[in-house]
Amino acid sequence: MKPVTYTYDWGMVTDLGRRNISRMSAKLGVENIIVADDITKKRENIAINLRAWLKSPHLGMISILTAGDKHFFRHIETIKKQTGIGLNLWGVNPLEVTHFKAGFLGVPPDFEEDRVYAHGAMKQLRYQWLRFSAMLDSPGYFNRSLWDTLSGEYYRSFSEKSDYFHIFDYWRWDERQIDETLDQYGWERAPDTTTTWRIGDGTAAFYNYIYYTVAGFTEHDTFRSNQIREGDLSREEALALVEQENAPRYPNIKWYLDALGLDFKEVITVINSIPKLYSA
Repeated sequence: MKPVTYTYDWGMVTDLGRRNISRMSAKLGVENIIVADDITKKRENIAINLRAWLKSPHLGMISILTAGDKHFFRHIETIKKQTGIGLNLWGVNPLEVTHFKAGFLGVPPDFEEDRVYAHGAMKQLRYQWLRFSAMLDSPGYFNRSLWDTLSGEYYRSFSEKSDYFHIFDYWRWDERQIDETLDQYGWERAPDTTTTWRIGDGTAAFYNYIYYTVAGFTEHDTFRSNQIREGDLSREEALALVEQENAPRYPNIKWYLDALGLDFKEVITVINSIPKLYSA
């Protein structure tokens, strides 16, 4: 086997993420192929959609801020053709499933779904219809980024995938074992959080801040809840972890908004003023 790794840089891969990719690839002795999109254009697309979102905040529409990264799936096929490598292995784990993100748009959870990302025409058509309906509340969503968003969704959810496997469908995902393994390779951790999850993703701190501020929970809560169900954590252990992990990552959020050319104070003020979905 002669594996290669692949990074799709759509403008939201952090410097920390790049360093860890480089570190792991070098120590494992494998090539990392970087496909860099038009980062300026991608960030402009995010900024346009975030401005539209701020005019009519809707938790079900937060996912449009990460729509630009779905072209990751398109370029995988390009690399497979260029390298002659047919096998496609992913490190996604089933505990990452977050039904609530689409749930805020009105999509009920499918607990029988066997993928982290929902796949299939009818599911996606319903999702896109609900998204379109929400977009009508803020016409700014109808902008030049629309084709980029829809085509990315096509490659993620409609295009057929061959020899596509998730490693952790066959090997139990053990957080302690994985963190210990990462430490052996000198994995660099973020200074503003205790978790190793999504620290290379420049968007996660921002959207989790919104979910936590408005709804009172984040994807960390669903992740730890899934670990409780698997028997990996006690409820007390999980609550202690999310108390740390849900703390606002202001330096990362500032980086994100600076990259988009938006004012940190103005954006945070709007988010903090959104009516809460919970009682204090």
